Amino acid sequence: METKNYLSSYLNNLKRLNKSDHTVKNYRADLSKFFSWIERNEQTKITKINGETIGKYKEFLSGETPLLVKPPSSKILPITWFKGLFKRSLVIPKPPLLIPLPLSVSSKRRHLSSLKNFFEYLKESHEDHSKKFSKNPVKSKIHAITLKDIDVIPTTMISREDFKKIEEQTFRTNERLIIYILYYGGLRLSELCQLKISDFDFETKTINLNRKGGYKHTLSPIKSDLIFKNLRFLLENLGNNEFNKVYLFQNKKGNPLGAKAMYNKIIKIIERAIPNNQISTKITPHSFRKACATELYLKSKDLLFVRDYLNHKDAKVTQTYIDKKTLAQYSRRFQ
Repeated sequence: METKNYLSSYLNNLKRLNKSDHTVKNYRADLSKFFSWIERNEQTKITKINGETIGKYKEFLSGETPLLVKPPSSKILPITWFKGLFKRSLVIPKPPLLIPLPLSVSSKRRHLSSLKNFFEYLKESHEDHSKKFSKNPVKSKIHAITLKDIDVIPTTMISREDFKKIEEQTFRTNERLIIYILYYGGLRLSELCQLKISDFDFETKTINLNRKGGYKHTLSPIKSDLIFKNLRFLLENLGNNEFNKVYLFQNKKGNPLGAKAMYNKIIKIIERAIPNNQISTKITPHSFRKACATELYLKSKDLLFVRDYLNHKDAKVTQTYIDKKTLAQYSRRFQ
């Protein structure tokens, strides 16, 4: 119960800081997984968690140690035959260990980052009246996840030719909106899912976004006329049960379409136009964001502009989105 209260307090604090629902959901999942592991393996109070505990959990995330399944109570189950004339007892055997699949580098980093931020919150919120959480058990140097070349699978950039194929094979207005917003707006998948109709301003041709981390950002997308033309057509042709629609892409219950459902929808759109979308060079929803970054840089030659457009905090991150091969091809044309 103590752990549950701390977790609830932290998640409520994230909401007060205007973190997105997607961010809060990820924190809840990461921290719940950690405390489930603690309960099954360490049986340690939250106030007793230390660097050694975090080190063991890091090994678990890497698939190096199994998950101990907490056995049921070891009480003996009597089975009485013939009104107590004969009794025998059965001992419930322990279930086997579960061997977890190792997480990717980015997932392991996110898990440890979630833990570090959580314990930092506990440390700061208790420092005036308690020494329960005087130290953060997650240490950046000790518990860092090393990035290896084998772990890096670069995102394939969608070429102009492939985007043209996708555009030509996409006929439904809502699907065209998806690919236009991704390709010309460079949105993240989570941002696309959370778009509300009220976020679109027809007068200024801008989109008011809730960016990653809960930031508000007004985007003036390239090809805004194309995006708003399709949006207007969509709104003018809503069904009778859609007049009170809030989210641009929502499910039957009126909630925003989930990231997994949206991902699958986009993959279907891609594979309809490019049947041989092989795994080795697979185009994913993030391929549109990388293409957007590259196209913007080719036109502007301004890295900081691209950084702000994509809502990156650091231009170094933006550089990783710009496809080097495409830049080389275009630079050779002007030599």
